[in-house]
Amino acid sequence: MRFISARKNYSTYAKTGLLGLALIGLANCSSGDSTTPVVTSGGSAALQGPIAFVSNRDDKTLSVVGTDTQGTLRIVSTMPSTAFEGNAIGDMQVSSENWLFVNLGAGNKVATIDPVSGATPIHEANLATGTRPVHIYRDPTDGEVIWSMNDGDPTNGNDPINCVTGTSVTVLHNSHIGPGGNPPRVVGTTCTLASGHQVTAFSQPTTADAAIPKYAAISQEKGGQIAFLDNNESSPTYRSLIARLDLCTDLGQASLTPAGAACDNESATAITVPFTANGSNPHGIRWSKAVGKIYSMQTGYKEIVEVDPKLIVAGLGDHKTAITRRLSLAGTPYASYGITPDGRFLFLRGSDLTTDLTKIIGKLAVVDLTAAGPLTITPVMDLDHVVPSTFKFTPDGQRMYLLASDTTTGNAAQSAAQKKNRLFVFNPSAFPAAPQQLAEITLLSAAGHNFDVLVQGAGQGNAVLVSNGTAGSAGSVSLINSSHQLTNSLLVGANPGSVMYFASGAAAAGNQATSSLTGGPAVAPTLLAERLDDHGMPE
Repeated sequence: MRFISARKNYSTYAKTGLLGLALIGLANCSSGDSTTPVVTSGGSAALQGPIAFVSNRDDKTLSVVGTDTQGTLRIVSTMPSTAFEGNAIGDMQVSSENWLFVNLGAGNKVATIDPVSGATPIHEANLATGTRPVHIYRDPTDGEVIWSMNDGDPTNGNDPINCVTGTSVTVLHNSHIGPGGNPPRVVGTTCTLASGHQVTAFSQPTTADAAIPKYAAISQEKGGQIAFLDNNESSPTYRSLIARLDLCTDLGQASLTPAGAACDNESATAITVPFTANGSNPHGIRWSKAVGKIYSMQTGYKEIVEVDPKLIVAGLGDHKTAITRRLSLAGTPYASYGITPDGRFLFLRGSDLTTDLTKIIGKLAVVDLTAAGPLTITPVMDLDHVVPSTFKFTPDGQRMYLLASDTTTGNAAQSAAQKKNRLFVFNPSAFPAAPQQLAEITLLSAAGHNFDVLVQGAGQGNAVLVSNGTAGSAGSVSLINSSHQLTNSLLVGANPGSVMYFASGAAAAGNQATSSLTGGPAVAPTLLAERLDDHGMPE
């Protein structure tokens, strides 16, 4: 393992001098050229801007992409599949101290990458975590801490590496790298006592309420619960499972096809004993700093629940009393959601195939979490011939980017008119009124696209990098500037998928776009083509 003695000094220099120059200039230029760019196979060059990591799904490599001083995309380097032990590259996240963490699901490991100490990013080590890590999160209460969700064996959702039953979560730390420091390490792993795919939200004190506890709230899809882990690093129970919320309801079980069994009374179940699994199938969880609540989507029951973390108390019980409001999605077209950067609105998206049999109607809506009374859906916009897919907000709340799904949907007439290979740009600052549509960008033809937003300054979106992937084929990425023009494209690896921008200090400054898809059933129906995380990574 490489000894790093000068990393901190280099990182400090990079924050102020090396990074963040070329793409700022590119993002603010407007050539007026609306022609389709030609894909090039550019080689390495002296690069002076932020870089992006692109996962190539077929050859299991990781492309590092930047721009030259003319704003032309260039390959910085390509990290070979051998660095990742031949495993497919999964979810990616960066710590506030500029370490990159990458889940390697089939390898039961997380790769660590140093993007700032060398001329090109350096693969450091693959750290053992648990069975099939899928999603990975930077802790908002301590940006040097990374949480990896070990979803377990795909057939039963259990992690036999770490747990007798159920899944687990692993906490990693970038180790306060400085002169004489060491690379990232595993802090520890905690079992959740429930099975299945996991997503996470982090509660924390707000300016309005300093009494909100620090929890990592982690839902388990097969088990039908939310596990609450103590996320106070100074607490003697830090990372411990201290409470669980049983999401089972008799009404929800009765709504399943076929109907599920009535709920068990878990109010006296010990914290060390698993709950009985149910059919709620939680998938999608968000924290609202505006109201200090957690929002969990139960795809089995077609509902969203609001959870007050202040009502979660360590010890026995199912904690159903912590659910303060419910929103039924039954009978609506909405299948997935995110949250606006200020935490005020849940943003819902879906598709309507029944109102007009000649066209698909993409449906966008919001839920104002600050409004008194029941949670209420407010439709904000329809998009004709579009199946809304991955979306992201910039931290300043002035831009929302939304991909059209490239999966063929609907009857013959609807699918014939369906718009594909499109990226829409909106200004959502008027929510709950309709967002202003700023652009509809035609992308290179591909079987699927993912993207990330370069965020700089006070949270503005300055560029977008879109991957253009088709299974079994070489793929490319395309650069879109702040004038919403596709300026140039670059060949990368085979079937590129997820994209993540990196700029030194961006994570510490909160300059990452968020709120991509975090909901949807495990087996995607025609109305929901994919389930993706904040960096467009499919599960």
